[in-house]
Order: sequence, then structure tokens, then C-alpha cells
Amino acid sequence: MATKALRAAKEAGQGEYVLPEDGGSGQEWILGAYRALEPGNYLREFTSQNVRPDGRQFSAARPVAVLPSIFTRNSHGSAMVTLGSNDSNSGGCTRVVAACTLLVGHPSPATPREGDIDVTLTASPVSGPRFDLSGRESGDVSSGNLGMGTDGSDRPPLPGNLPSVVTNVQDISTGTNTNPSPTDVKEIESWIRRTLRASRYVDPRELGIAPGTAAWRVRLSIRLLNHEGNVWDAALLCACAALADLRLPMVEIERAGVRIVQDEAGAATATKGKAQRRKGRSLTLGPLPVPLTMAILPTDAGEGENVLLVDPTHLEEDVAAGNAVTVVCNAREEIVEWHKKGSGSRLSVGQIRAVACMGFGRAKELETLVTRR
Repeated sequence: MATKALRAAKEAGQGEYVLPEDGGSGQEWILGAYRALEPGNYLREFTSQNVRPDGRQFSAARPVAVLPSIFTRNSHGSAMVTLGSNDSNSGGCTRVVAACTLLVGHPSPATPREGDIDVTLTASPVSGPRFDLSGRESGDVSSGNLGMGTDGSDRPPLPGNLPSVVTNVQDISTGTNTNPSPTDVKEIESWIRRTLRASRYVDPRELGIAPGTAAWRVRLSIRLLNHEGNVWDAALLCACAALADLRLPMVEIERAGVRIVQDEAGAATATKGKAQRRKGRSLTLGPLPVPLTMAILPTDAGEGENVLLVDPTHLEEDVAAGNAVTVVCNAREEIVEWHKKGSGSRLSVGQIRAVACMGFGRAKELETLVTRR
């Protein structure tokens, strides 16, 4: 790609910029600027060869790492999920943490034996350079700093004529560029809440304490630490891993209310009056809802079906301009949720069938990884 950009500059009479003696760093600058200023053309250079910038095939997902019990204080269950790795060749990773805290509340009159789960998902500028302090992501890809690498190291100064060079490359390309769609953490938060309820991964009756009187309210707090694409999958997997790690504490049920017993070992020998005691326990979980997200890259008219990219990176999501499909399946080969995002693309019957089959395979692959204690 660097050679193509330099050739375009030379033909346009814009070849004044001379690469430094260590030509590798100059070539790296051209590639980095080409990717930042023309992500659609950059990605198309790879997809036209049936490969992706990080070397994966279209149907390949990044490796998933699940680390339970990362918070030993102030939570009753926690986990961290990482998609990808920090290897410079892989393009970075998406990392999410989740923690469960508990409150004792009154159950709804309609469901006197059930508790509930409240989900929150937050982000900050630490999650990525396009997030503001309120957790909203900007759709302006120029928010990032082109003068700094992902490892924080300084790069050679950006040549002043590079924007016109890349513009010239765009003119000779057959592709079209689209505006990126920012990540909406509130939309993902609402989707996780609906998916957990629909999947029956946690039976609400497991959270009941005293019928009509008390029930557990689980506050599931999810935090996006690093955004390198596919927050949907990472956040849902992390939420499920934190719930799998959740342990309900011992409680004493009295006429005056419910008291959480902090020291279960010491409380095992004593009983206060006529208080009824419930032992601490883990939840009995249902089938794990496993998500699989694919970015949909529209093709030019007459060039065949849209391209589906499994487990998209941030760059691939930007180029897809919000067009994606997420299927949530379990190991029983049941489809729990089907969520199509964006209106700029369509899926054929064959593609829908392929998405479902890959979702079933993904569910069987990750079930033991997430539910292992």
C-alpha cells in the first residue's frame, strides 16, 4: 500500500517528501496515515485478497481469554474478558471487566419469589481516544493522534503533503468510503439486559430470599477498558463470566428484615433467636448465551454478496459504518437473540444460514471456557 501511495504522489507531482534513511519508519508512516485517512480503501486492499489486515480469514475470530475473580474485595463475583492480544501484528485487543454487587430489596408483587439483575456499561477516554468523559464515542476518526503509535512511542513527523497524496489514492480507487458509526454503550447495555433475560442463563427464582418480602438485586457493572472492536461480544461474555463467578452470601431472615452475614464461618455456631438462616451458595446456571458478531461490508453494485467479517476490529466496524449482525446461540443449538444493526446492507438466505451455523459452533467452543470456575 505504501508503494501505491508514493507512486500516486509522484504521478501527481507531489513527491517532494523523501523517506528518511531508515525507510522502514517512513513506510510505516505512509501505511498509518493511509489507514487513518482512508480506512475503507486500506481495508479493501486486504479484503480483495481474501484476507484481513491482522492476517485472519473472514470467518476467523480472535482468541478469547477469560479471567474470573479479578476483584477480591467489594464484589461478590467478577471477571475480565479479552478479545485478541496486545501483539503489534494483531492490531490490539478489546478488554472488558465486570463485577457483581448485591442489594436486598423487595420483589415485585407480580413476581414475589424472584429477584432481578441490573446491568450498567460504562466507558471513558481510557477506553479509546474517541470517547469523551461521559462515555460517548465520537464518529470522527481524526480524534486519535496520528503522531503517536499504539505503544506510545514517537513517530517521524507527518509530511505536510500527505493528505493530498492519500486523496489522490482515493481518486484512483474504485471503492467508496462511509462514515463510521460510533459505539453506543447504552444500546449495548440495554441489549445485554434483554439477552440475559431471554436466555434464562440466570433463573430469577434463584435470587429470591423470602417470598413477597425480600429478594436479591444484582448490580452488574461492566467497564470497557480498551476498545479495539466488537464490544458487543466482549461485554456479554464478561457479564456471563461475572455471574458464573457470583456467590450469594449467607443471610439471616428475621421479622425485622434480612441481614447479610459477613463472617459465615463464625456465624455457623450461633443462632440469634428464631432467625432463619440461608447458607451462601453459587447460582445454578442455564445454557450460556454466546454471541457472535459479524461486520457487513457492502460491495459495489454487481460485485456479488456483501462481505462478512467475524469478530470485527475497530477499523472494520468503522468501514462497515454500523452495518453488522449479532447472533446469540447456546450449546443446544438454539438461537437466543438475532440483532441486525444498520440499514445499509442486506443478507442473503445463504448468509443468514451461514451466520446461524457459525453461531452454533461458537457456542460449543466457548461454553466451557466461560462457565469454568
